[in-house]
Amino acid sequence: MLKFKRLDIHTTQGFAGELTRESQYVFNYRTGDPSCEIALSMPLRAQSYAANVLPGVLRQNLPEGYLYFWIKEHFGKVAKMDDMSILAIAGRDVIGRVRCLPPDTAANIETGGESLEAILTWRGTEDLFEFLAQRYALSSGISGVQPKLLVPEKAVTTGKDVIDKSMIKGRGLIIKSSGADYPDLAENEYLCMSIARQAGLEVPHFWLSENRQLFVVERFDYREGRYLGFEDMTSLMNRQTDEKYIGSYEQVAKALALFCSPDQAARSLTELFKSITLSVLLRNGDAHLKNFGVLYTHPHCQDCRLSPLYDVVNTTVYIPQDTLALKLNGSKAWPGRKDLVRFGKAHCRVDHPEQIIDQLAEVAMAFRAEASAIWQRMRPEIERACLLMR
Repeated sequence: MLKFKRLDIHTTQGFAGELTRESQYVFNYRTGDPSCEIALSMPLRAQSYAANVLPGVLRQNLPEGYLYFWIKEHFGKVAKMDDMSILAIAGRDVIGRVRCLPPDTAANIETGGESLEAILTWRGTEDLFEFLAQRYALSSGISGVQPKLLVPEKAVTTGKDVIDKSMIKGRGLIIKSSGADYPDLAENEYLCMSIARQAGLEVPHFWLSENRQLFVVERFDYREGRYLGFEDMTSLMNRQTDEKYIGSYEQVAKALALFCSPDQAARSLTELFKSITLSVLLRNGDAHLKNFGVLYTHPHCQDCRLSPLYDVVNTTVYIPQDTLALKLNGSKAWPGRKDLVRFGKAHCRVDHPEQIIDQLAEVAMAFRAEASAIWQRMRPEIERACLLMR
């Protein structure tokens, strides 16, 4: 049975060092370039980083749910399914700028990718998501229980020219499927993200397939031909993945204030307040630690800021008694207006949180979508939450 004892760790800026599995996980830098540091809290040093768990920036992208079981099914007989092996299998392409590769493996391998238009207009009899999983599941380093994949997009040639070739070179897509447990989840997320976009929150480009079974999001960690650094709150707060529902939104705000660059902190905290307020209005009970993160070019670039909103759904249509994912004001109960105002002023440094609450509620109440089974169920939940916030 295969056992991986060492992985080479690369960043967008170059080779960083080696991760080995001894009695502990041990990471050693093999570079003198500070821009190759792999995480905000792991500065360049001669001393090893050793712990019983993987460094947070590597641990955050370990596949969960669908992807984990897919990898286990295909490799369980030949490789020990520990975190080191899963990193070796899925660590080539992950969210963020850090890549994990077995020794003597080329860091960059070009893939043809898939046509976004073809994905959105698929009419074949075969399950498209399963087809894509056969091609990309083993190179999808992305967390989350929902079925999702990282898929490179290829340039599309029209009758005239290649569409914006310089911009889409290397662009990646995150493709999410509804799954059997949560019917219409793809459309649910598309509608919630549409409300967020209409309300002025920063979101990546996104699409819903014509058959409403796939939600496609442009990778939010890609800018101008390079992948940015990304760390979610489990990495920044040194939490395990199974601890993503432990903690509070006050702690998330504190982490942002600590890690964001000085000229980015105020805007990031305001955007955090908008995101949490919108989750309350949309009855999103899954806004856990892994659904908040920061982006940066590299740890010394002074551009660290809150990442765009990338995961928001209405959960009460599936779990009527659902609550907040994290505590707010010491409770996971849905907060009232006073609780949100207090949180905005005390922890997010927002001068007029009432105006933000009213603006977001107005947009959510006024939003209209094409009639569908899931929207008919979502709309009363959202309207009720908005009315309670007045």
